[in-house]
Amino acid sequence: MRWDLAEMIEDSLVAYLKPLVGSDMRVSAAWERDELECPACLVHVGSSEPVSEPAEWDDSRAFAVQVSVITGGVHELSGGTIMTTARERNAQARSKVMDALFVSDLKAQLIAEKIEDLAISVAQFATTERTVEGHNLITVIEGLVIAEPVTGS
Repeated sequence: MRWDLAEMIEDSLVAYLKPLVGSDMRVSAAWERDELECPACLVHVGSSEPVSEPAEWDDSRAFAVQVSVITGGVHELSGGTIMTTARERNAQARSKVMDALFVSDLKAQLIAEKIEDLAISVAQFATTERTVEGHNLITVIEGLVIAEPVTGS
């Protein structure tokens, strides 16, 4: 039995997002890198809980997922002229990630990544929150993934 469902969900989302947004930003799972390089897309699976009561240890669990889009808070300049503001860059990066996540077939796309020993039954994103940390503009996109270990693993 595998107990790293959170990491497997992160791996499936990273594998899905890299070809879609990886040319514009670094895509990685949380804690995968020591240093943050902006622009970045960080995938983090936080809390989980059983979907039903009483649940067995190998039953489906609901996982809270956060995908953070992080851009530096400095303008892109050319010869002293602002070409792209920090706000515009954050909006562009956020839009690309949201276009990838807010799709009707996200569950099928994640299943297609073929993460071993993982069965996904629901994958959806619903909310966003914008914030600033230091000189970085951050958008956190929150969602839910319901998954369970594959029986016999």
